[in-house]
This record gives sequence, structure tokens and C-alpha cells, in this order.
Amino acid sequence: MLDTILVKEDLQAFITCPSCHRVKEQDVSTFMGVECHVKIRCRCSCGHSFHVQLERRQFLRKDVSLPVVCKIEERGYRLSGTVTDLSQSGLRVRLVTSVPLEVGMRVDLSFHLDDRDHSLVEKFGTIRSISDLEVGMAFDSTQHYGKLGLYIEFH
Repeated sequence: MLDTILVKEDLQAFITCPSCHRVKEQDVSTFMGVECHVKIRCRCSCGHSFHVQLERRQFLRKDVSLPVVCKIEERGYRLSGTVTDLSQSGLRVRLVTSVPLEVGMRVDLSFHLDDRDHSLVEKFGTIRSISDLEVGMAFDSTQHYGKLGLYIEFH
């Protein structure tokens, strides 16, 4: 499996060797002009060679599969779907049915995490992208306290 490394604002990345677990900070600015996915080959001082993928997003995404209910009050919609990825800034939902949606619509989201307590998360967001049944939404805030914050950071 290919590790994904988050690139910091100063274009530095912390790369961890999967063999010896040494962490090295590396300047990756030369790779940031490339528009597609960036996969680089790394060599650790222990002699191990491996590949990593650079993530240029502000927040790393987590692949998940969490049932969700999306309510859009202005249209009276109550939609079911699955959260397919989650980050501090938002999430992507795959809806069960197609309905007319627009970028900018406000959404009331309700889903349970797959943590030990099956914690209920209720958040507000705004639709940022629509592609068939896939809807990208931004949370109102990137600051998450409680169960969601812990889940995003450590799960």
C-alpha cells in the first residue's frame, strides 16, 4: 500500500520509513508544479527504498463508508447516502437517489462514526461540487471538537 504524505504550507513533508520508522523532513517544492498525483521514490539511511504519494490538500482525506442523512431545508429534501471520504474541511457523499441540487445549498448532515461508541455527528455544510450522485460538501468550520475531531485526527 502506498503511504500518503501531507505537504505543509512551507512545502516540507515528513516522510516515515515503513521499515525502521525513522522520520525525515524533506523539501518537496520541486514536485509542487506538477498537476497530477505525485508519487516519489524515497531511500532511507537504513537502506530501505519505498514510494510515497504527496497530498497537496490543506487537510488529509480519510476513506470511510458511513451511512448519512442529508437534509436540505430550502427544498424539503431528506436524502440518504454514504460518506465516502472525510477531512477537517468537509466530506464527500454518494447519494442513493438523484435529485436536483445546486452548488451553494446548505445541508444539515447527520451520521454515525464507526468508532467504539458509534458516535452521532450532526454538522452543517455547503455543497461545493456535484458529479452525478457524488456530492462534495464543505463544513462551516474546520475546527472539530469532541468525537469528530478525535476521529479525524487519530482513527
